[in-house]
Amino acid sequence: MFASTMPMSNLRLSCIALVIASNMFLSTSGRLRSQSKDVPNVPSRRAKRDTSQDIAQIRGDDCPGCSGSYTPFISGQCYMCPPGTVGPRGAPGQQGVPGRDGRDGRDAPTNQQQEIGDDAESLPAQSSSSGGAIYTRWGREDCPEQSEVVYHGVAGGAFYSHKGSGSNYLCLPEEPIYDEPVAGADNSRGLVYGSEYQTSSFSPWSHLENNVVPCAVCHAPARPSLLMIPARNVCPENAGWVKEFSGYLVSDYYNHDGPSEFVCMDREAQAVPRSSHDTNGALFYPVEGRCSGSGSGLPCGPYINGHELTCVVCTK
Repeated sequence: MFASTMPMSNLRLSCIALVIASNMFLSTSGRLRSQSKDVPNVPSRRAKRDTSQDIAQIRGDDCPGCSGSYTPFISGQCYMCPPGTVGPRGAPGQQGVPGRDGRDGRDAPTNQQQEIGDDAESLPAQSSSSGGAIYTRWGREDCPEQSEVVYHGVAGGAFYSHKGSGSNYLCLPEEPIYDEPVAGADNSRGLVYGSEYQTSSFSPWSHLENNVVPCAVCHAPARPSLLMIPARNVCPENAGWVKEFSGYLVSDYYNHDGPSEFVCMDREAQAVPRSSHDTNGALFYPVEGRCSGSGSGLPCGPYINGHELTCVVCTK
């Protein structure tokens, strides 16, 4: 319809104008492409970062141990190079500023806090910086609940008929350590023997006769003071003393040649298993008191002649 109404001359003119416009567009695009070849490339952000003034390129010869002809060089040092040799030790620095004073220690417990009764087995084990008391529990391999076992072993001492050697009982550990001993027995020595109960006539311990006496060395960490009281089986009242154990006073037989000491044997004494051999050695006898009105004995009345004496070990 459009072709039928438009004159033919006008249609020809429109087609010619369209061809001219297309040629002009193509010519302009060609000139733009030819001009862009003369424009230098603009580096990208990554290229700018890789070529910053902080990073330079140096030859590998100037960086010993670095591989490649070129190696990154950052702030005067090789980057990603193997470590070099350790340099000389620097001079000591100046003395530092003194530290702050420590906190004050806690106050010691008062006597009122220590008055906890005379039965130590009701107390939990405690630790203390005071050191604590060390004592020997004769007749047992264990310690009271509130104390620590340092070691346990067997009782020993001088042979009962010898005039010399030591006069005290020893708690010997189960595993001795020797240091350059001279092999063989030598009579020019002091001598230590094992031990035995001599208690056949004492009913509480009659079953222990001729058995070896066990022992334990105990540590009471919270109580540095130690006291053994003969003829008593309770600790002083209202003074903060704690009973570790109680029992009977024992020593060697009064008419043996060698002297001995008096020690406190636990009331619930035990024996080393399968140790009844009757070979003597250091002997433990119950001790009884002798009272006399003439002044040569203990005071009669409080002390009863012929009664075995008790004992107690206390700590505080």
